[in-house]
Formats: sequence, structure tokens, C-alpha cells
Amino acid sequence: MSGDLTEHQMELLARVLQHGGALASPFGHPGEDSLLEDIDTLEARGLITVDRTRGSDEPERISLTQEGYDALGMA
Repeated sequence: MSGDLTEHQMELLARVLQHGGALASPFGHPGEDSLLEDIDTLEARGLITVDRTRGSDEPERISLTQEGYDALGMA
């Protein structure tokens, strides 16, 4: 499955993995693409779960699912 992910999507999954499988906002670094456009796609594919800020659609925390670990070769 990881073969059909973009480089940015793989980078976002790897960033979440580097933070123990869960990453709180902000997801990027100042001056860098925050990768927010990939969050909805990865969530729809079941690779991450997204906790959103109450009363907003803004993602607050993202976590890898088992499928996300598998996409990173961490089965």
C-alpha cells in the first residue's frame, strides 16, 4: 500500500511514528509545508485517526492506525 502514497503522505506518517504513533498540532515546522492537505486523505484511507478541535474541523491530534503502521513497514 505504501507504494501508492505520495512522498508528503509518507513523510507525515513517518513524522507521526517518530512521535510515538500520535502527533499533536502543529504538524509542520515554521516555514515548511504543514502537510495538512494530506490529513484528510490519510484519514479516509484508514491510515490515521484524527481528533479535531471541538467546534472546528481543524485537526488537533493525529494517530497512526494499524494500517498506518503497515504502510510504513512496521507490521
